[in-house]
Amino acid sequence: MNINKRYIIIFGTLILLLVVITGAITYYKEKVEQAQISDVEQSVLSPFQYNPADPKELLGLIAFCKNAVFSDVEELKNKEIKEIVCTIDRETKRVVLNEKARLVSTHISSFSPLDSIISFKPDHYIAISVDLKDVVRKYDPSLLEKDKLYFCNISEPSWEDLLYLEIAPEQNLFFPEGGVCCAGIEMDNDHSINFAGFIPQAESLNIKHYLVDEQTVSNVMNKQSFSEIKEILEDYPIIWQMEKPIAL
Repeated sequence: MNINKRYIIIFGTLILLLVVITGAITYYKEKVEQAQISDVEQSVLSPFQYNPADPKELLGLIAFCKNAVFSDVEELKNKEIKEIVCTIDRETKRVVLNEKARLVSTHISSFSPLDSIISFKPDHYIAISVDLKDVVRKYDPSLLEKDKLYFCNISEPSWEDLLYLEIAPEQNLFFPEGGVCCAGIEMDNDHSINFAGFIPQAESLNIKHYLVDEQTVSNVMNKQSFSEIKEILEDYPIIWQMEKPIAL
């Protein structure tokens, strides 16, 4: 009888200990989850940047930027030349599914007028879109009557994303000193000048857009030297340019 009583006491103690341990584990998990959710809510206020991982994502960012620069938004009204900077931010949000909280990452594209940007930050991924017709109209409105115009641009230092080579390899050249892009564009539709890439580790980013002719496009794209290309383009007018410091 005493032996049976002893076993009952031991068994009951084990059951009680199991209940206590299970309760402690559940409580700990809930506290951890609450702490994670708290961190998430703070990170939603401070999203961090994301860069395109493949040509499809890059095309998506460029399409967003082109649509934004042609949109009738308040920030671009009364601008002589509509020009914007676009980024992709990644936000982590709390989603409740089946009464359980989960952390979900979402990508959100946004833009700002270029003239509102004081400086760029190195290694940040951005896209730039500029309304080409605005640029041509400011330089010489009569050029808009032409069927096709030819342009080259130079970026110093080089910063374009190499994904561009997968999108339009025939229009882009990359050198250690800078990047070059040339193309002929029909002026009967809306077009934008587009750039995208990681901001380089440098003092500033300088972009110049030249109005050239068809033969010059061919000559430039067949050169193997950045200095040769710059020398050729010195004979042509710069119809748009941008220079922004890079805050190291």
